[in-house]
Amino acid sequence: MKKLFTIVALAATSLIFAQDNTNSNSAPKKVTTISGMGMFSDPSQFGLSFEFEGLRCGHGHSKKSTQLVNLSFGVIEYDSGIINNINGQGGVIEIGSRQYYSKGDKLEGLYTSNYLSYGNIKFDQDFLEGKFEGNYSYFSFFSPELGYKMVFGNFTVDPFIGATWKIEIKGKGDIDNKNVDEWAPRAGIKLGFIF
Repeated sequence: MKKLFTIVALAATSLIFAQDNTNSNSAPKKVTTISGMGMFSDPSQFGLSFEFEGLRCGHGHSKKSTQLVNLSFGVIEYDSGIINNINGQGGVIEIGSRQYYSKGDKLEGLYTSNYLSYGNIKFDQDFLEGKFEGNYSYFSFFSPELGYKMVFGNFTVDPFIGATWKIEIKGKGDIDNKNVDEWAPRAGIKLGFIF
């Protein structure tokens, strides 16, 4: 897991600091937004979101696309059937793209996005009845979102809603994946700064 976080962090860093080799007179400056993110889902996520300007859609459309990387701390509540309310913690990585539908060249307004996600949540809790420990992991290639990005100078406010369909990896330890839904709603907000 640490290796995966390191690889994604290095990729995100290289994208943030990559230089644009085009002539400044012929193309506008690329825009990067770094946001703090809070999302309520299953698992809930709290972390950083990196948004990088993508290529402009052709054929005269005003749509703009961006690429996103979310690095989050994930928290999930697991109902084992024997002992209720067992909390697990771990990491979630999401890589995706976003399409804006506003007029002009600005990266703001109504958008849709989708993510490829991986989550790994660990449980380790002691009770009078014994110890509950295990590991819950999942992949998702279908995590659509609908949101609206508001820009105030260099600051952004970005509320969103959506859903995630999780492909669960066989649980380890006391985790049997029977008490976790494959479909999870997601709703949250990102507060960011544009560079």
